[in-house]
Amino acid sequence: MAKRFSTKKLSKSYSKWTSPAYYSTGYKSSSKSYGNSSFWMDDDFLDDDKSKDTSKVDYVRLAGYKRAIGNFVRIVTGKDDIPVIYSSGNDSYTDGKKVVISSKLDENEFDSTVGLALHEGSHIALTDFKGMTNILAAHGPRMTELQEWHKNMFNEDESQYAIALKVKDLVNIIEDRRIDRFVYDSAPGYQGYYKSLYDKYFNAKEIDQALLDGTKTEESWDDYIFHICNFANPNRQLNALLALRAIWNMISIPTINRLKTTTEVAQLAIDVYKTIMNQLGGSGVGPKDGEQAEEQEESQGGAGQGEQDIDQDGESSDDQNGMDPNLDIQGQASDSSNGPAKDSKQLAQEAKDRKTKHALDKAIQKQKDFLNNNIKKKKLSKTDANKINAASESNMSYEQVGGDIPNDTGNTMVKGQNTNCMVVKGITNSLIESGLLAGHAQDPAQTKKWMVNYGREDYIAQGITLGTLLGKRLKTRDEERNIRNTRMETGRIDRRLIAELGFGNDRVFAQTIHQTVTPSMVHISLDASGSMGGTKWAAAMKTAVAIAKAASMVSSLDCIISARGSYGSWERQSPLMWVVYDSRVDKFSVIRDKIYAVQPAGSTPEGLCYQAVMKDIVKSSNGKETFFINICDGEPGYSDQNMNYGGEYALQHTAHQVKKMHQAGIKTLSYFVCEDSESSYIGRAKDNFRRMYGSNSEFIDTSNLTQLSQSLNKLFVRK
Repeated sequence: MAKRFSTKKLSKSYSKWTSPAYYSTGYKSSSKSYGNSSFWMDDDFLDDDKSKDTSKVDYVRLAGYKRAIGNFVRIVTGKDDIPVIYSSGNDSYTDGKKVVISSKLDENEFDSTVGLALHEGSHIALTDFKGMTNILAAHGPRMTELQEWHKNMFNEDESQYAIALKVKDLVNIIEDRRIDRFVYDSAPGYQGYYKSLYDKYFNAKEIDQALLDGTKTEESWDDYIFHICNFANPNRQLNALLALRAIWNMISIPTINRLKTTTEVAQLAIDVYKTIMNQLGGSGVGPKDGEQAEEQEESQGGAGQGEQDIDQDGESSDDQNGMDPNLDIQGQASDSSNGPAKDSKQLAQEAKDRKTKHALDKAIQKQKDFLNNNIKKKKLSKTDANKINAASESNMSYEQVGGDIPNDTGNTMVKGQNTNCMVVKGITNSLIESGLLAGHAQDPAQTKKWMVNYGREDYIAQGITLGTLLGKRLKTRDEERNIRNTRMETGRIDRRLIAELGFGNDRVFAQTIHQTVTPSMVHISLDASGSMGGTKWAAAMKTAVAIAKAASMVSSLDCIISARGSYGSWERQSPLMWVVYDSRVDKFSVIRDKIYAVQPAGSTPEGLCYQAVMKDIVKSSNGKETFFINICDGEPGYSDQNMNYGGEYALQHTAHQVKKMHQAGIKTLSYFVCEDSESSYIGRAKDNFRRMYGSNSEFIDTSNLTQLSQSLNKLFVRK
C-alpha cells in the first residue's frame, strides 16, 4: 500500500515547482574551481586577505560579483530584464522571475555560482513555468488521468499529490538535460562554468563508486531516480535495473534537443513514470502478478520476501539486500554484548562501510536538494543587500593603482606600492541613502537647506547661469564652414573667370574647403579632499557646473565631472574617483537636482585617482578633441594599510599620469585654487604643482573667477 503524502508537506515542495531545479550533464571538469574566471578577473578580485575584517561585508566586491554574473545571464539568455539578486530573507531560491545567488564570495564558489546563475537564467528564459504548474496541478486533468490509469493498472489508489511529486522529479531531470544542451550548443564558451557547477553539486566520487559497485540496484522508485539522475555520468550502468535501458532509450540524451518545449518534456516524463510504475507493479518494489511475480517469489524463497515498504521520502526501509540489518549471516539476532567477539579487521571494515554509506547518503541528498532547488545560499541582511544594490547601480568597482613608475625606456624609475582605488559612476538616490560614501554623499535637500539657513550662495544655480552665457558663445562650435578660394591653379572652373582666359589668365579655377565640426570632450576633475571645503569648493563646483551647462547647449561637446578623495575608515580606506556627471549617459537634471549631494572629505590621492580611470579617459578621447581640466588646492597626500602616498613619489606618479594624457593627445589645464597666496606653504605647493602639470598650470584666487573664465573661453571658443 502506498504511503500517503501530507498536503501540507507537499504544498511546500510543490510551490517550488515555479522555480527551476537543475541537474548536471555529468561532464567532468579538470579546471580549478575558479579557472574559468581567472583570465578576465583582476588579480585581487577574489583576494583572500587574512588581514581584513571578514565580519564586514565588502559591498564593492559583492557588487562587482553581482554585475559580472548579471552580464553572463543577460548574454546566455538574450534578455536584459532578468535581475540577479543576493539571497536575503525569503528569496533563497529562484522564483522563475529573478536569479538568486549566494553572498559567499571566494575562489571555491565563483565558477559554480556563475554556472548556477546561468542555469537558472536559462530556465527563466526557456522553461514554461506556468504551463508546467498547470500540468502538475493536483486535481488537474493530467494528474486525474494518471490517478485513473494507476487504479486501473494496479487496482489501488494513489494520491494525486504523490503522483505529481514523482512526475515533477522526472520533469526536472529531463528539462535540465534539454536546457544543458541548449547552452552547450549556443554558448560553448560557458561550458566551463557548468562543469564547475556539476562538480560541486553532482559529480561526487561516492556517486561514481556506487554506480560501479552496483549499490543502488533495488527495483524501487528511489533507485530508478538515482540512475536516471546519473544517466550522463560516464560510469552509468544501464543494466542495473530491469527497465533502465528502456528508459535510457526513451529519454535519449544524445538527441535531447528534439524536445522543443517543456510541454513535450512533461509528456515524456509521464511516459517514463508509467514505465517505472509498470515495472514496479504500482507502489511496490516489483511485479505483483503474472508470471514475473511467480518467478520472483520462487527465486526469493516465498511470496512477499522481495517486498519493501517505501517511506515518505521514497527510501527503502530495509537494507539493500532485503535483509534485516540486525540479523547476522546465519539469520540469528546479533547482540553485541553476548554474540561472538569481532576482531579488529571486522570492526574496521564495519566502520569503513558506515562511513562509505554516510558519504553516499550525503551525496545523494545533495542531488535531491539540487533537484528540489533546496540549494543553500548564504544570505545577507536587508541593509547589506540595499548597500550592495546601491553599489551595483553606481557601478562601484576597485581598480589597482600605484606601483612602479617607468621612465621613457620602460625601465623602472621609482619603486612604489600598490593599492585599490574605488571608482563610482553616477549619482543615484539609493547610493546617497545607503551611506556608502559617507562624508562625500549627503542628502541634496539638506545641502540646499543648509545654504539657505546660513546665507551661503547657491553655487549650482550660479554655475548654471554662467554656463548659459558661455554656452551661447560656444554654439559657434556647431557651425559648419565653407571657405571658397578663387583664381587657383587647380580645382573646378569658376565660370565667372572664363572671360579672362582671352587675356592670358589661366588661373580660372576655384576650390572650396569644407570645415566640419570636430566632436569634443571635456573632463573636469575636482579635488574633493577635506581642505577644499567652503569657498574653494563652491568656486570649483560653480566652474564645473558652468562648463557642463555650456556643453549641454552644444551638440558636439560632451562633458564629464568627477570628484576625487578618499573613502572609508583607515582600516578599510581606499582612494575614491567618483564620476558624478557624464553627459553621454546623464540628463542635465542630474546636476540641477542631485549634484548638491557631492561634498569634499578625506585626503588627496591625486595621481592614483587619475590612474584608476586612465583607460576610460584615453578611450573616450579617440576621434575627439579632448580636454582634461583639474582643479585642486594642494599636493598629493594619502595613506592606507597598503601604501603611503606622498612626497617625491606622489609628485612623480601624478606627473606620469599627466604625461600619459599628453601622449594620448589630450590637452590638460590645471588650476590651483587658494585663499592665502602669501603663505610659505602656498609657494612650495605652487612649485610642486608646476612639476606635476607643467606649463599648462595656472593659479587662481577663489574670489576672482575672471581669469578662469578668460582661459576657458580661449580654450573652448572656436576661432
